[in-house]
Amino acid sequence: MQSSPAQLFARIARRYDRMNRLMTFGLDLRWRRLAVDRLKPHAPRRLLDLAAGTGDFAREATRRLPSLKEVYLVDLTPEMLAYAPPKNPAPNRAVWHLQVGDAHALPFEDDFFDAITVGYGVRNFADRPKALREMYRVLRAGGVALVLETGLPHNAFWKALFWGYFRFWVPLLGALLAADRAAYTYLPESTAAFPHRDDFLYLCRQAGFHSGTYMEWLGGVSILYELHKPA
Repeated sequence: MQSSPAQLFARIARRYDRMNRLMTFGLDLRWRRLAVDRLKPHAPRRLLDLAAGTGDFAREATRRLPSLKEVYLVDLTPEMLAYAPPKNPAPNRAVWHLQVGDAHALPFEDDFFDAITVGYGVRNFADRPKALREMYRVLRAGGVALVLETGLPHNAFWKALFWGYFRFWVPLLGALLAADRAAYTYLPESTAAFPHRDDFLYLCRQAGFHSGTYMEWLGGVSILYELHKPA
């Protein structure tokens, strides 16, 4: 029987951060920092980090956004949240709330958050339109949602090179270092099935976001989507 994404992430939680650093040569943290900097002009006070995992996005946000007062880390997999630091080391002392929760039925009232971040998690949602509608619901008017996802390069040569690395080397690395080849085979499979670029923005507009843009890094290997809720 095939494992669910939650089961896969539960198995690899202990080695998740190490594998991310090795797979991306540390670039995943840089991409999160660049994404968080997009929120600085909005000065959010209350942030939702959805599909928070081990807290990388939340950690960068609390370090780089002095306006933050509260950060809610929500993930379906408690084993992942167990590796998120329980206290925020940033000087602004924003309060962290760690909560097991489902992106398809968020346990928050309408218009609760000033900003939302999702790092490499939307492709794991079983019903993306429903999860996007939930994100829209809990985001206040004028708020911003940032979705960081893996992508597929446009350039044919770069795409072939990247896809070879992603399909063969990453699962091998997962087998050697995380003792779980299946979990790291799921990663390229879920990336291939994801609606990239304008296709994803179309889903976001259907969920209510009135405007959306995206920027690509490393030739499209990583894509940041910036979504706005009408004021």
